[in-house]
Amino acid sequence: MKTRRFAACCLVTLLCLISGCIFSPKKKPPTITPPPDYPQLLSPFSVLDALEFAYGAKDSNEIKVLYHKDYAGRSTDQSDQSVLNFTKADEIEHVAALAAKHATIKVTLKFPPSKSRYSDLADPPEWATIQMTQGVNVQIDDSPTSYYLTTGVITEFKFIPKTPDVSSSTDTTWQIIRWNEFH
Repeated sequence: MKTRRFAACCLVTLLCLISGCIFSPKKKPPTITPPPDYPQLLSPFSVLDALEFAYGAKDSNEIKVLYHKDYAGRSTDQSDQSVLNFTKADEIEHVAALAAKHATIKVTLKFPPSKSRYSDLADPPEWATIQMTQGVNVQIDDSPTSYYLTTGVITEFKFIPKTPDVSSSTDTTWQIIRWNEFH
């Protein structure tokens, strides 16, 4: 009789430990912010829109989609005029680092509303160029510090089409192949 009671108590205790005690408060699942609905990459303009969203969401997976494998970015450090070169891997790593740092509260990339698209005769004929003469704004709130940068330079993005692309209703999507700042 005592053995049965002891076995029953052990069984009840084991079940409570495995399933959680009925008196334990329910745990809420962690809050995860879903990524934004990204625009389809049907034009170079929609790629820039997706870049703004992906950067703000600190979404390195979407960044991988936006940049071409042969991407090359170029900027000039205003403090010493040194030229900075970037690859697709650099862009992905930067956004992944922002996401990994828990103190990073907010990240914003904002392109100016005025953008002009044209074909640069020095590029392959299928490429497209978007140039912005107004500043590009970048803000990173990294508690307790906030960084805010507005470029006062001409910014130029070059895009390469991906054709055929079965994920596209137009059979073509676009990726960033070059980025330059001109002073």
